[in-house]
Amino acid sequence: MASKIASVTVQLLRDIPTPRELRFAWAPGSVTRATSVLLVRIRTEDGLEGIGTGGAPDATRSIGQQLVGSDPFATERHIRLLRRGGNAWGIEVALWDLIAKACNQPLYKLWGGYTDRVKGYASTIEIGTPQQRAEDARGFYEEGFRAIKLRLHNDTLEEDLALARAVKDAVGDRMELMADGNQAQTAVTPSAQPGVIWDHRRALYTARALEEMGYVWLEEPLSRYDFDGLAKLNAAVALAIAGGENNRSLHEFQWMLERGCYDILQPDGLVSEGIGQLRKIAALAEVRNKLCVPHHGGGGIGTYAHLHFSAAVPNSPWVELMRDRPGEFPWPAQLIPMAPIMVGPDGYVPLPSGPGLGIDLDEDFVRRYAA
Repeated sequence: MASKIASVTVQLLRDIPTPRELRFAWAPGSVTRATSVLLVRIRTEDGLEGIGTGGAPDATRSIGQQLVGSDPFATERHIRLLRRGGNAWGIEVALWDLIAKACNQPLYKLWGGYTDRVKGYASTIEIGTPQQRAEDARGFYEEGFRAIKLRLHNDTLEEDLALARAVKDAVGDRMELMADGNQAQTAVTPSAQPGVIWDHRRALYTARALEEMGYVWLEEPLSRYDFDGLAKLNAAVALAIAGGENNRSLHEFQWMLERGCYDILQPDGLVSEGIGQLRKIAALAEVRNKLCVPHHGGGGIGTYAHLHFSAAVPNSPWVELMRDRPGEFPWPAQLIPMAPIMVGPDGYVPLPSGPGLGIDLDEDFVRRYAA
């Protein structure tokens, strides 16, 4: 058994450049040239170390100080502290990495070991043109991907459907296709987010068109608290409706399941609840024959944590890999692990065999950008 927690170290990696200027579909008008990443290290008295990423620096440092001297295995006590403390979910990733290392097991096996590989989908972050995205889809296929998610956030419905059709025509049935409307970025209803805001009619028309093209799911078609609208939309189409990445706490996912808002829940272990707590959301979904396929845009350590989650439960068949163009890792956090997460030639991501998350950090990269 691991000894008590001796220290929690928080490092902010600043101004890590992106490979090019990025214009996120969910933030029209903004340009991103660099990002920052919070790295968490939890060390025990006997020298074992767990790593995590994500959260607000002040909240993470405060909670980290309160954990010193405690038993790392007391996760249900720690989660109460994390829920009260604000945005510090990177600590829970580090705790579970530490716990699995103490048990000398890969994390996914500790959590249930349902499978040792998970399908990865290339999750684009910009809108792109129909021609560009068709070319990208073919490139992703050559890299090994067998699934891709597009951002449908154009001003007009016609532009969105032209994009969806171009990619479908380019890859046919060789790839599973998903689409994201990015309509749940703000908590208020009606939405206050920038860019086009879909009404129920546009969401319904889009869903029916994607269903005819054979798409797997439509993500975030309406505001995240428009439970009535989401339930009405979901009941009207056979296409899977997905969402939940910005919803918080277990009770919101319980509400959405009870109302029939989604076929696929998409909590994020660094936003919605801790990565270990996602197993509770997956269980809520499983008893209703629903999927739980987490969102994760942070990359790197966080993506590996979500990979372990998906491999551990029976209803999480995909893992999201942020890849806007073939050959490019757009999110700098993806480069913190020595081996950036990637699909194999069959479209699946194999699970690391080492204990914990099973990854090593690029310490030179960390030193280069540490504040």
